[in-house]
Formats: sequence, C-alpha cells, structure tokens
Amino acid sequence: MSAQSNCSTTVWAVNATTIAGSPTGSYGFTSTLLYDIAGIVVGTNDSIYVMDYKNSNYRMQLFYPGSQLGTIIINTTKGTGLNQFSKAVALNIDVSGNIYILDQGNYRVTKWVPGASTGIVVAGGNGSGSALTQLNTPYDFFIEPNTSYIWIADSVNCRIVKWLNSSTAILIAGNGCGSNATQFNYPDGIFVDTSDSNTFYVADCNNNRIQKWLYGASSGITVAGTGVAGSALNQLYIPYTLTMDTNKSLYIVDYGNNRIVLWLLGATSGIVIAGTGVAGVLPSQLNEPSSVKFDSTGALIVNDYDNSRVQRFPVICSPNTTSSSTTSVSTNSTSIAATLQNTTMAISLTTNSLTTSASE
Repeated sequence: MSAQSNCSTTVWAVNATTIAGSPTGSYGFTSTLLYDIAGIVVGTNDSIYVMDYKNSNYRMQLFYPGSQLGTIIINTTKGTGLNQFSKAVALNIDVSGNIYILDQGNYRVTKWVPGASTGIVVAGGNGSGSALTQLNTPYDFFIEPNTSYIWIADSVNCRIVKWLNSSTAILIAGNGCGSNATQFNYPDGIFVDTSDSNTFYVADCNNNRIQKWLYGASSGITVAGTGVAGSALNQLYIPYTLTMDTNKSLYIVDYGNNRIVLWLLGATSGIVIAGTGVAGVLPSQLNEPSSVKFDSTGALIVNDYDNSRVQRFPVICSPNTTSSSTTSVSTNSTSIAATLQNTTMAISLTTNSLTTSASE
C-alpha cells in the first residue's frame, strides 16, 4: 500500500532499533548491557541518559547517537546519602543540563548539576507519609520549564502535589483513593501542558484511564480509557506514564498491554503506534514498557523495561515530509504500510492480501 505524498498524521516504523542495551533482551550490568532501567531522558543532540541498577549498585550512563557504549556519569550505591539512591524511578533534565532524579525509595527528588558527585534535595526527603511535605511511593514527576516547580504523581497518597521549593508543597488534585472524578487510584504518570494554563493530565493507573484537569479545578474528566481494564482500542490496562505533542495528542504507555497508544485530541479510542500488544523481544514488540520520550526528529524513545533495552521507533512519514515512493517497514516476511489520515489508520498485510481500516 503506497503512502500518500504528504501524510496528514505522523507514522512511525513498526520495527524499532535498540539504542541502549541488548536487542535480544539480554540483561546485565556491563558497558553494553543494562539491568533494571530506572528511567530515561533525552538530552542535547539526542543523547540519551539511562539510569539502571542491580542489587545495591546504581549508575547513570550517557549514550550518544550511533553508539551503544554508554559513558558513566553517575556511579553510586544504594543508601540514603545525597550521593546515593534507594529506588530511582524517573528522570528529568532542564535547559541548563541539571538532572533531576525521582528517588521513590527515599521519598524525594534530587537535583544533580553537571559534573556533581552528589545531589541536592529539591522535593520531599521527609520520609514516607501523607503530610504535604511528605511523599509515599511517588512514580513520576514533571518540571515546569520557566519556574522549576516540580509536579509529582504521589501514587500511594492518590494525589498530585506541586513543590514550589524544597520545603513548600501544595495539593493540586486528589481527594482520597477512589474512582470518582475527584479521585485517583494510584496515579503513576503526570504531564503538564504549560501552554494551556497548566492544564494537566494524569495516568490514573488502577482506574485504567487518563484524567484531564484544568488548573484549579476540583475534579477531572476522562479523556482516554473507559475505566475498565482491557485491550480494545478504547481501553487501557495499567496506563503508566504519558506525554503530549503540540497538537495536544496524548502518547500513553499502556504498560499492561505492552504497547504505546496515540490518543488524538477529542478521540474516543486510541491508535497503537508501538508494540504489538503481546510481550516479546522482537523489534516490533515491547515487554512492560514504562516511559516514552521524543527525540528531535519525532522518533519514539521507549524504556522497554522488562527487555532491559531502550528502543527507538523512527518516523517514516510526517505532515512535513513528502514521499513519492511506497512507505513500508518489514517485520519478518510481512510488509506493513501504514498511513494515518485524520483519525483513520489503514494497514495492508501483503502476505495474505488482507486490508483493514479502523476509524476513530
């Protein structure tokens, strides 16, 4: 199936390239193998920061484009010291190159300036609890680029909190654990749309839904998922984290379904853009993915957690790219050409001449 000369919606390759770790899912704590990947973030010139750990050892490596050999920039052990971590689960980076690490096991966020051998506590650090100055098993965070305020998905407390500085936090959303519009049930992911008055989106993990909240609102609305776990295109199963593009389309890490789902603005169902829905180690598969980022080309960078690798799904057609030839990617003997028009995805399987079309 030939792609149109100018596709109206971005299309990603079905097969990914491994940019860190082993393509076959082998794991280890060596210069070329990764173990438990705590988090990833895309830095300057599409370099990838990867933090992993094994037993009591933690390290952060920097992978430059084209190289699967990482450069260690943090190398430490498990503990409570400011040069240590207990259980890191997410990373972030600001425009100055400062690295922020969400240390779930120490209930804190630490900031590491470039070249530092120790971190600075910028949120939490007051033990586990439900007081506003405490956290309980936080899973994800977002840093406002202009203010450096830190939004945290405080999972076990079923709330979203914002830290204005290292000692002051405010409650943003969450009225106890539950499933009504004012509540969350283990919120694991947070994205803040700073271009839209800090409207924010929450991966409400155990409610199997994505909630949209206007800043200052007392309740949210469901914009993705039905609230019931499932694998249908209108459902999610343990949505873990999420991000958003400038068109306000959501990219959801559908952890339990081993896939990344694109949810267009106003849609009632999603489009699978990475992963087959079945756990595996093939280039087209994911196994318990935990986060998705973009590089400068729009490629999807996925923490394929249980495969101990970082996968890159390149863009094969975008609204700003023209192509007069067939756009296709191959997986084994199956040639798949995908074109998204508005909210329609067409997939042609040339091995059995079956063409299906799924409209949102």
